[in-house]
Amino acid sequence: MSLRVENLTKAFGEHLLFRQLRFTIDGPAVLWAPSGWGKTTLLRILMGLEQPDSGRADGVGRVAAVFQEDRLCPQLTAVDNVLLVLPDGRAQRQDVQADFAFLGMEEEALTLPASRLSGGQKRRAALLRALWARADTRLFDEPFTGLDPAAIEKAADLLVRRCAGAPALLATHDRAAIQALGWPVLRLDELAGR
Repeated sequence: MSLRVENLTKAFGEHLLFRQLRFTIDGPAVLWAPSGWGKTTLLRILMGLEQPDSGRADGVGRVAAVFQEDRLCPQLTAVDNVLLVLPDGRAQRQDVQADFAFLGMEEEALTLPASRLSGGQKRRAALLRALWARADTRLFDEPFTGLDPAAIEKAADLLVRRCAGAPALLATHDRAAIQALGWPVLRLDELAGR
């Protein structure tokens, strides 16, 4: 399956983000641009949360996403937030817990409601929820925010393994994360037509 963006244009008033944007991805890629070039807006268009001024995106299908804000259910534990996206989460509880351990989350933190987790712990939960969800396309908006370098390495390793062979777009301007992933880079600032 391919994700195709065809002639996408988006502006907010006089501020043009991109014009006639075109690209196709068959697997994971990094979306890079300096702040203000429309990375988040493009992801929101692909999620169906924003409308472009013109153009279209095809092949998106069902989306799993990590937003800039974590969007966790605050009363649930990190594990239970991930299990929400699974039809029979109980069967996969141990595997989800193993992923949290891989990402360096202590067992004690897994017993706390999400409202009591640190920013980095919340990011791990948001990331794992997107990776465990059944999806055709995965979209990640700055998923490594709040993670230390060791956690970024582990998270990148998990992303590389879980996103292979399907469209995934990860928006970031973190060059260390880009290097850790090793994915092709789409430069929005070069494709934007400004």
